Amino acid sequence: MKLIFALLITVAATLSLVTWPNAAVAQTRPESSSRANTGDTGWPRKFTIDDTSFAFCQPQVEEWVGNRLSARAAISVFDDKAKPSSYGVVWFTARTEIDRVDRLVTLSQMKITKLSVPSAPDKSAQYQSLLQGKAATKVEVIGLDRLLADMAVNFTQDKSSVREVKNDPPKIFFSTRNAILILIDGSPVLRPVENTNLERIINTRVLILRDLSSKKFYLRLADGWLESEAATGPWHMTDQVSSDMKIALKAAAASEQVDLLNGSANGSSTRKQTSIDAANQESIPEIYVSTGPAELLQTLGEPQVALIEGTQLLFVTNTENDIFVYTATQDHYILIAGRWFSSSSMKGQWNHVPQGKLPLDFTRIPTTHPKANVLASVPGTPQAKEALIANSIPQTATITRSAATLKVNYDGSPQFKRIDGTSLQYAVNTMTPVVGVDSNSYYAVQNGVWFVAKSPNGPWSVAASVPAVVYSIPPSSPLHYITYVRIYESTPEVVYVGYTPGYYGTVVSTGGVVVYGTGWYYPPYVGTYWYGAPYTYGCGVAFTWGVASGWGFSYGYGYAWSNYYYPAPWWGPVGNATIGYYGVNGWGGVASTNIYGQWGNVAYSGTKAAWANPYTGNVGRGGVYTGTNSVTGTRYAARAGTNTNVFTGTTMTGGGAVVYDPNTGRISAGQARTVSNAYTGNSAAGTRGVNYDPQTGVVSGGSVGGVRNASTGQITAGGSAFTYNSRTDTGVAVANNNVYAAKDGNVYRYNPSSGAQQNTGSGWQSVEGPAERSWVQNQQQARSVGERRTRDFSSARGNLGGGFRGGGRRR
Repeated sequence: MKLIFALLITVAATLSLVTWPNAAVAQTRPESSSRANTGDTGWPRKFTIDDTSFAFCQPQVEEWVGNRLSARAAISVFDDKAKPSSYGVVWFTARTEIDRVDRLVTLSQMKITKLSVPSAPDKSAQYQSLLQGKAATKVEVIGLDRLLADMAVNFTQDKSSVREVKNDPPKIFFSTRNAILILIDGSPVLRPVENTNLERIINTRVLILRDLSSKKFYLRLADGWLESEAATGPWHMTDQVSSDMKIALKAAAASEQVDLLNGSANGSSTRKQTSIDAANQESIPEIYVSTGPAELLQTLGEPQVALIEGTQLLFVTNTENDIFVYTATQDHYILIAGRWFSSSSMKGQWNHVPQGKLPLDFTRIPTTHPKANVLASVPGTPQAKEALIANSIPQTATITRSAATLKVNYDGSPQFKRIDGTSLQYAVNTMTPVVGVDSNSYYAVQNGVWFVAKSPNGPWSVAASVPAVVYSIPPSSPLHYITYVRIYESTPEVVYVGYTPGYYGTVVSTGGVVVYGTGWYYPPYVGTYWYGAPYTYGCGVAFTWGVASGWGFSYGYGYAWSNYYYPAPWWGPVGNATIGYYGVNGWGGVASTNIYGQWGNVAYSGTKAAWANPYTGNVGRGGVYTGTNSVTGTRYAARAGTNTNVFTGTTMTGGGAVVYDPNTGRISAGQARTVSNAYTGNSAAGTRGVNYDPQTGVVSGGSVGGVRNASTGQITAGGSAFTYNSRTDTGVAVANNNVYAAKDGNVYRYNPSSGAQQNTGSGWQSVEGPAERSWVQNQQQARSVGERRTRDFSSARGNLGGGFRGGGRRR
């Protein structure tokens, strides 16, 4: 499910920090003992060497490629005095270990490459020597969001990352009632079900059976069965259940490879099954079946629209899809997998909207609007630029070479097919991506790690490098996604590896935005087994963006059908494991799940990252409950363990909830161990809550131990709080971290009362040049954004005493 709430400072925490039961993760996994660094402790950071003290302000990125960072930072030198005696700039390089789950970057192997102190040039060499001695052994942890915000200031798109994707529209189904989309990967392929008189369609994730006697098809849905004369429907409820169907159902549930449409990720659900009423055909959702790429758009009843202030755009309010009407032309626009399509009506012919053809009003959607998430897919917007930056940052790991192993299973003997446009071949009859470089050189990827062998049957060992030709695999190949997995460095004992979100399916398109999927349809392999290739459409992928949380993406949930979330991808790094959904409207979503956790503590060791727990952030899923008040139109979402009254807005005890009221535009959230009123925003008694008022643009919040009045902003009883005005982008102080290093070695700061200032060695002087003033203001704004996001994430993560969790093994 893609939540529509665009500005919830702590929503990702509210909806994500509860640990959910998962059948695939029944065992307790040990924490790593390597927890020397606990997180971003704030900036500047002060330390003393001999008789000299230094204060480092937050680093500013110059270049970040793979796991190597080049940066500069403003420094203050104290020379045993209470106030700085001089200011300067230090340039350094470092190896980075990136933890996208806890949004932290660990800097190690730091090397000081240059230091400049304009007011004391005779001491620059001395200071550099002192700092290098300290840096050689020092490890620092910085919030990922600080670096991303800094990079946005001086961002230049890497043209080498752009790929030519296909933008042919998928088949669009539109429903005004409860509905489910079922994908069959090509023409239905039937295989016998052992010990029965049934056949099963194997090239789909759901359970569809065919009775050999009656020739009828049967679809498992919730706790019942639907019947049809054809695999594609129409479907009707039936109570004619044979003993053979029960045998097939039991086998499917045991395999954990089949989605039984019961609201769980697979056949073995820990949640109570949804029930359907055999006596009431209207209670059954509409079933749409497609044998090719397709998407389902739904509204609760006939579409209801509202005007986006300051634009000629209407947005559909009673849907979780991104549906708009441009009133100047009456054209309809939808956003699917990061691509825009237009039509004269919801049931008309959809056409792709190329770059430059989207109405400019889409760039004018306020960042505080519930549909602000679409800005990440509007070319040229700051949000689209953020997406490009975030999409370039990898999840990294240190893998013990002797502990990571691979065994590739084929359906029979290995069968290879040439990859068009290259000299490479790939194995078609295995779920593991295997690439043949030549007759004695084969490479494969498993859970973000490259392996090499002289034969397609192995033995496989962890690769120390990968031939450059492998990275030429084009988007037209189903194995394109593995080109986003890299080996940065290696030793005889370990490899330093990483992957960017492209491993999960994102692509930087020629349109200047991040899209999901290549747009190509890759025919599957179907033999004894079905090996499905990546799908662009049918997974309900949506990109998310929020002022306080930045960019991410999530796979869709079915809307309004008993919290049912199908379909989920089955390919690539995901396989048949379940998908991480935490933070669906912020802090990364699926882009921040960590596939390396699948390796466990044995192979995934030696990490210096602050969290140092390889299981944290594993691919996993927890229950999410959503609904709409048909009287008021209020939309809400909650996690299990929460009691939420959507009529009064009150949320109580042991979970979290978010509420969006379309009548006032107000967005509110409350979290675990709380008693909070989501409509007023008031919260108390060991709670945390957040409130956004679109009339004023003010976002305010309070946290543990506090009592907060959202209307007045008053906080009492030892609480902590923030207030942020989204219209002026002010409110988060950066304190002494408000000093910036220019590339030329000059040092600046931003003074709220006097504006941009430069340190001349004899004090701070006002900056006169407009270009310099603008540069300083941009730096200050970026650092404020990074500070706010880091604080909010850290506070949200820590409020329940631990990191995000999940689990699930690829089958």
